[in-house]
Amino acid sequence: MQGLDQSDLTLRIGTIAAISIFSAVLLLLLGIVLLRVVRNAKDQRRRAVTEIWRPLLAQCVVEVPDSLPALNYRDHLVLLYLWNHCYESIRGDAHDNLRELARRTGTLEFAKELLHARLLRRRLLAIVTLGHLQERSIWDDLVALLQSDNAFLSLVAAKALLRIDAPAAIPLLVPVMSRRKDWSPLKVVAMFESVGANLAAESIAKAACQAPPEISSRLIRHLGATQSQHALPPLRAMLQAGSPSDDVLAACLFLFGECSDPRDVAIIRSHLSHPTWFVRLQAASALGKVGTEEDEALLIALLDDAHWWVRYRAAEALSNLPWMTSERLSQLYSTLTTVESQEHLVPFLAQSNVKKVGAIPTAAPSRPAA
Repeated sequence: MQGLDQSDLTLRIGTIAAISIFSAVLLLLLGIVLLRVVRNAKDQRRRAVTEIWRPLLAQCVVEVPDSLPALNYRDHLVLLYLWNHCYESIRGDAHDNLRELARRTGTLEFAKELLHARLLRRRLLAIVTLGHLQERSIWDDLVALLQSDNAFLSLVAAKALLRIDAPAAIPLLVPVMSRRKDWSPLKVVAMFESVGANLAAESIAKAACQAPPEISSRLIRHLGATQSQHALPPLRAMLQAGSPSDDVLAACLFLFGECSDPRDVAIIRSHLSHPTWFVRLQAASALGKVGTEEDEALLIALLDDAHWWVRYRAAEALSNLPWMTSERLSQLYSTLTTVESQEHLVPFLAQSNVKKVGAIPTAAPSRPAA
């Protein structure tokens, strides 16, 4: 009898477990179906709002429509995405028309309410919108967001500040850029696109001069994308004022080569014999872009450098000199006395279609193991 009771108890437990699992699976399926229904309803509503407002936003390129549809909360959210996309896609006087449309639809007040929303994506949407609207009343809120633990939120706030008043925002942003290690230099460069390459270059260069070496070197290297001479004076002053780290020095030499200002030739030459190999490397590369004929001998001397990469960049720099021809490069090859110095000219001779059977090896120099 006791065995039967135990068997019956086991059967009941198994039945309850099976029913529980089945119920959980059924609830999960119902939840998935419900979420799908809700999502489809949202998508349909979003498409409906888009179909209504996209032609109206396109009309703003010419003029603001006379009559505008009413908006509820969710429809207004969709409009904000469409409005910002349209604002960033056009240029010129059409921006004024879009701002007028935003005023007539109550977008300014709506965006201010979203600025304090709990959802991060809505706060970001509000910041971008208010930045485009150049709303000065939220200036202090945006300045406070620069210190946010969320790097993306702080970057969006910085970009909005630049859109509202770039001259006033830059003195605030320079020390922040020099401190925040979580701001990607690429994002920083992109952030300044709206204010122009020259102002961006000068601001980033000033931030680099105040930043720790690991941040400074990254900011300086990304300045090469701006090709702006306005970045150079702060960096020249920094080099004259003291001895920066090797990473920062190498980054400065890289930028001097990218900008190719003849005024930097002297400082580039002075670092061809620097004790750190990657500083010599950047000096050689830069000299190949901005050097004069008298620098040819300096680059030839680097072909006997102790480090493989310095020798290679020196050979590359020689081949890039404006007056260097394939014949002159071939003559230079024949005057070199060491295998180490000769081997690095081979690929650049090949690029110039200068090959002499028996005189010039056909193999490229072997790269040292990492």
